[in-house]
Amino acid sequence: MDTRTVAIHIDGVSMVYGGVHRHKALDLVSLDICENEFFTLLGPSGCGKTTLLRLIAGFEQPSAGELRLDGVSLVGKMPFQRPVNTVFQSYALFPHMTVAQNVAFGLEMQRRPASEIRDLVARMLALVRLSELGGRKPAQLSGGQQQRVALARALATHPRVLLLDESLSALDQQLRKEMQVELKRLQRETGITFVFVTHDQEEALTMSDRLAVLNGGQVQQVGTPSELYDHPANRFVASFIGETNFLHARAGANGLDFGAAGGCVEVPEGWQGDVSLSVRPERVRLLRASAASAAPAGVLHLAATVQNLVYMGHDTTYLLDVPGQPGCSARTQNVSGAQQVFAVGDAVLMRIELSALGRLAD
Repeated sequence: MDTRTVAIHIDGVSMVYGGVHRHKALDLVSLDICENEFFTLLGPSGCGKTTLLRLIAGFEQPSAGELRLDGVSLVGKMPFQRPVNTVFQSYALFPHMTVAQNVAFGLEMQRRPASEIRDLVARMLALVRLSELGGRKPAQLSGGQQQRVALARALATHPRVLLLDESLSALDQQLRKEMQVELKRLQRETGITFVFVTHDQEEALTMSDRLAVLNGGQVQQVGTPSELYDHPANRFVASFIGETNFLHARAGANGLDFGAAGGCVEVPEGWQGDVSLSVRPERVRLLRASAASAAPAGVLHLAATVQNLVYMGHDTTYLLDVPGQPGCSARTQNVSGAQQVFAVGDAVLMRIELSALGRLAD
């Protein structure tokens, strides 16, 4: 059980947009976001993640439910009445102002003393590693530098919560990877609760302390990156976060039976009848069918044939035909001497440890 202090409490929140065609963007969403946490809202386009962010920011009001920050209701409060700042996808920097003036803007609106503003601007620019660029205009900066200015401006007033709406999507791949590390560093150093919206699974896994996967306006699962990756709650989470294999089996008195693919392993406690399972490709080891021995306890062997393979340099993915099962794959690292190489048409066995099998909700 998480014993950390809850910063944002979301309880039964729904959001319905009116008009000719009513649309329920959020449907009874409930979750807690903890103090000093990097929390990510992850899901496909239209799942409701940005709507939820806008509700926290105050740009929208919920149709039903409650939102609280530090125990105080946010419902009905305008954005300027909340200790929350937002970094938008477009950064929204003032083009006629210098970098330093952009960072100082929020502090000036709060009528802070000039000396305090100078000190805070200097500290924020140092924090985002732009101390030498305070006199430049936004147009003279790269995309990554502009993003850092937007972050510095949002952090300068030390908000209770910082909201980030797809704020890395405009950057190229290499710069995105660098900024993922920078964002996590900034969150750790400032101690501010970050709520990040993205549809990019890699970003979510890289930066988050915890994340919530949304689909169709509902929360599918909340947990740490490893919890969601290794133990997805349902088929949607399993398929949306990374790649996975889906298997069907029947749990009976004689074990967990996979039908035509062969293989039978002891049934975990509580499993009965038809079950849907998932296993990540990297948790599958391939053995030559002609040389394999009987599977030891706690290990499953499934017959398969190599249909195709994809060489990616650091690893190889084998696409497999498994009798009576959906198409499967196995991923192996290309470490010299550590892995057998298989060719298209080879008969193989998929070696899967029972602990690698995740049961999906019906």
